[in-house]
Amino acid sequence: MVVMFGAAIMAKAKPEFEQKVRPILVRHCFDCHGAEKQKGKLRLDTLSRDLLGDRRAAETWHDVRSALQLGEMPPDDEPELSAEDRRILLDWLKGLIEQANRARKGDGGRVVVRRLNRVEYQNTMRDLLGIDVSHTTDFPPDAVSEDGMTNNGSALQMTPIQLEYYLAAARKALDRLIVSGSEPRVFIHRFDQSTEKKWVNGIKGSNLVGGKEEFVVRMKKDYPDDGVFRVRLRVRGVVGKEDAPIPHMRLMVGYRPDTLQMRRVLSERDLPDGEWRELEFFGHLANFPMPVRGQGKFPGLVVSVAADPGQAEVEWLEFHGPLFESWPPATHKRILFESDLRDRDELAYVREVVQRFLPRAWRRPVTQDEIGRLVGFFKTRRVESPSFEEAIRETLVLALVSPSFLFLLEPDSREVRPLDAYELAARLSYFLWSSMPDDDLTAVAANGALLDDETLRAQVRRMLVDPRASEFVVQFTNQWLDLEAAERVVIDKKFYREFDPEMVGDMKRETQEFFGEILRHNLSARNFLDSDFTMLNDRLARHYGIEGVRSREFQRVALRGEIGDRRGGLLTQAAILTGASSGQDSNVIKRAVFVRDRLLGDPPDPPPPNVPELETAKPDFARLPIRDQLAVHLKDEVCADCHRGIDGWGHALEEYDAIGQWRSKVVRIPGGRKKISLPVDAQAKLPDGREVTGAAELKRYLLSHREEQFARALVERIATYGLGRTLGLEDEEILTSLTGEFIASELRLRDLVESFASSAMFRSK
Repeated sequence: MVVMFGAAIMAKAKPEFEQKVRPILVRHCFDCHGAEKQKGKLRLDTLSRDLLGDRRAAETWHDVRSALQLGEMPPDDEPELSAEDRRILLDWLKGLIEQANRARKGDGGRVVVRRLNRVEYQNTMRDLLGIDVSHTTDFPPDAVSEDGMTNNGSALQMTPIQLEYYLAAARKALDRLIVSGSEPRVFIHRFDQSTEKKWVNGIKGSNLVGGKEEFVVRMKKDYPDDGVFRVRLRVRGVVGKEDAPIPHMRLMVGYRPDTLQMRRVLSERDLPDGEWRELEFFGHLANFPMPVRGQGKFPGLVVSVAADPGQAEVEWLEFHGPLFESWPPATHKRILFESDLRDRDELAYVREVVQRFLPRAWRRPVTQDEIGRLVGFFKTRRVESPSFEEAIRETLVLALVSPSFLFLLEPDSREVRPLDAYELAARLSYFLWSSMPDDDLTAVAANGALLDDETLRAQVRRMLVDPRASEFVVQFTNQWLDLEAAERVVIDKKFYREFDPEMVGDMKRETQEFFGEILRHNLSARNFLDSDFTMLNDRLARHYGIEGVRSREFQRVALRGEIGDRRGGLLTQAAILTGASSGQDSNVIKRAVFVRDRLLGDPPDPPPPNVPELETAKPDFARLPIRDQLAVHLKDEVCADCHRGIDGWGHALEEYDAIGQWRSKVVRIPGGRKKISLPVDAQAKLPDGREVTGAAELKRYLLSHREEQFARALVERIATYGLGRTLGLEDEEILTSLTGEFIASELRLRDLVESFASSAMFRSK
């Protein structure tokens, strides 16, 4: 049927193409994209118009339409299309693409199953088992798809080694969850002063902490090896001058093997007013570095309190662990509930355990056959196991390495079909929480109410205000904007001697908190292009030269005057600028590609394999301005064609150095010798021929001329992330509709998330 319909499309389109469209292409396109020349490796005179049979050709015609709509084709050095010729081409392409989309519906090659990625697995194990420990410590990193996502089903393959990791993680988790034996010894300690007077790296023990003074206590023998623990302390900040930074306390747990400290932060808190306060923090020892008993020069578990900036005073500190209200703990009894059935009929008890556990683990109703298979496994295992607990652990491990747990399963069908309520609940929870559905979401799936549009929208709104929605904020921003790039860049200390590597974490947090602020308050996504505020803490504010921020905690900061021109929007945030740098200087090409790919949804083709790198290591070459350096590439006609559509976006961001600070001079050290300074050149000619100077003008241009393209690109990124698959031409109609709604709503971000989650695209497979 699809082939027949495709033939009908081609037959109908051929006369129109030959009479109206081909003459325009001959006049304006074939000279550069024809038999003799193929700029950008694009040839149009022989490009198939069978958008059903040739998916690559369909995507190319789609790109041609986008270039025409944006005024990027023909290029500014070629004769312009008349308004009538442009209309004819766009109308022809629109009709051809829409007809092909209608024919292709249900044949999109969509990913049917998707494995949980690291974050999703970690969160699901936490929420299912009720134990907040790391379950993915040894897991390999997730593969990244071509569109930058780590939750794309096509990139999340399962290998035998991967399955071994899952098996080991499940066994380790259930060993911790299902306890056996007598109640463990509980340790309670109270300290009124540091147990250590002199400590590592010149640190001194003191009740007044700050700088090189910390409150350090070491439990040499009497401490637990596992389990939940609690730390309570009485503390106050030592308040300085009115404009001084607010004292910031850090509470850390770990040990000292010798000349180093192995520790992690349990919690940190601003202490703003000088008042004494009693604080309480909980953690699990599995998440902290633990000493090996009988080894090391400084045996024992160490808890320490530090302050930076400012000072804090500690009156006392208490440690209590392992912490539980009863034995076995509540997490154990949630799975192995108390019942005399266990003594009367062990297999019947196991069946009840499995029947309670399996629907939550597999996120759907289960059949009696599925329950029976696990009970049968337990029966076989019980004969070989020294205890009931060991046999039931292995039985539940089997459930946790099943595809029904490790994958988001949406049974295959030949045509597009609506998701059932449980499939929709799972898709929604992994979209917004990167975890399994909670009890409320499961309940509306069980009674079918989730399939109602208003109920679905109400659930989206509820889930977005839940603290677990922070996972959507972090995961989506990391993947959309590739925030991890900032961590992959090594900052050269010859250029930035004062740079603190901890600043990279603050850089990423700014962008994440910025996205979260826009989402929480349903602000316009135009703020991503330019804004009159950002999210800062004291350390990052100093990095930007912004005064008045005293807290280490992130807060909304207004941007006014000169700072308002220099900051505001994603393109002036340090995580973006640093990620697109060399660690010594800005990288014009990387920054340009970021704009085109991440903000405008128009990634340029990768460079040919034989293109040489810029020879920045050569002293004479390093003395040249970046525009002259890039001119080396522009001598090659193929390179020049591509760079005309790229370089301008990056040149406009030359006012920012490799760590995202504003600059008026470009500093280099040719050949590792004496530093030289070059004036910043932020003049840029964009692909449509318009010229801008600097980030402020670039941001205004994006808002005035590229808003619709940006809106479409953001809709596509949200959809790609939410569906866990690469989009195709068959999605075109719904994406266009969602983009129209998004623009009509003044680009309100939360409205977009809600509209997408209630769309036919999201609710279908």
